[in-house]
Amino acid sequence: MSHSKKIIAATLAVVLLAATSAYAIENPDTPSNIDNRLGISNPDTQSEINQRIGVGDPVAGKDKSAFCQGCHGEDGNSLTGAFPKLSGQWSDYIQKQFREFQNGARVNETMTDMAASVGEFQDVFDIAAYFASQKQMVGSPIESEDERKLYQEGDKLYNQGNRETGSFRCVKCHGIHGSGEPLNNNLFPVLGGQHKAYLIKQLTEFKHEVRENDRSGMMLRITTHLTDHQIEALATYLSRVPPAPEPAPATVTTPTPAPIPESWKTLLEDKPVRIEGTSFVAGSSKLKSGVHNELEDVVGFAAKYPDAMLELIGYSDSTGSAKTNQRLSLARAESVKKYLLKKGVAASRISTRGEGPANPVADNKTKVGRAKNRRVEIHSVIKEEKKVRVSG
Repeated sequence: MSHSKKIIAATLAVVLLAATSAYAIENPDTPSNIDNRLGISNPDTQSEINQRIGVGDPVAGKDKSAFCQGCHGEDGNSLTGAFPKLSGQWSDYIQKQFREFQNGARVNETMTDMAASVGEFQDVFDIAAYFASQKQMVGSPIESEDERKLYQEGDKLYNQGNRETGSFRCVKCHGIHGSGEPLNNNLFPVLGGQHKAYLIKQLTEFKHEVRENDRSGMMLRITTHLTDHQIEALATYLSRVPPAPEPAPATVTTPTPAPIPESWKTLLEDKPVRIEGTSFVAGSSKLKSGVHNELEDVVGFAAKYPDAMLELIGYSDSTGSAKTNQRLSLARAESVKKYLLKKGVAASRISTRGEGPANPVADNKTKVGRAKNRRVEIHSVIKEEKKVRVSG
């Protein structure tokens, strides 16, 4: 193997937990052909396999990854937490970690030097595609009663979050038991089945801002509220296979699924989410802090439905000149757009316009009515065949 390829292989030794950008290019090989050529069996659907593999050639990647297999295992399942498992990870996610060492978004003395010396991206694509084509990583069994309790704590934190501290539910981005959230959502890495020690290390580094390549700041906000004990509980939950069920009681009840945010239902029904005028500083376009929770739901909607476009329309009441009202209504729509951009929603998915006092929803003759007319409406535009219908 060439020196360049060895460097590429070594670069893949660090796979992280931050959110990433993703491609949407399908591999020309069908899953059945890939399985036959590699001699593996993959239970995933065709669309998900194509998405996991991305633009690389997994057959070529099998030979190119020979050096990587020394640390990560022949099929991407490393034997120690010093090296992350790569089996079944999103190919685009693996590639992004390499690119971020090159562009300085991530800094590590050894890895930065290695990445800077590599010029052939196709080798990286092929190696990533090979590990992505393997059967998804699987955790290890629970080893003690104490570990079972940690698993249960991690289960609750991962799937429900913590309202008291403001921690979000991990399942919204990383899928059930960390298995990923297909389709078209390889923005977030597969975590389920990863080594416990590796997960603890990455979560701790996010908490102490040693890891800084999470552009949205989501992981920092989440881990800031986690104790070391809670980090261990989450890592236990993700690294262990579900425990055997306890004997069922006489009456088995089905757990109530987590509620779907009302704003998601509104946007999916082609109705607008309204950011009221009281959410802005009087006479200006500056957002008050209290509106951020509502906008976080819109950010979550954009992540869940990556094909949806967002249209932001600003309105004003009828007080003042038409020119001033039009300018202020547009400025408020732009303020909402700026917030969404900071949270990672792509600019190409957002359009804005100001309509001034047009389309009032209440009587401008009253103070209450004028307050309701000063608003920004958020509309979603999503193709019908892409839309996932939800029910309460």
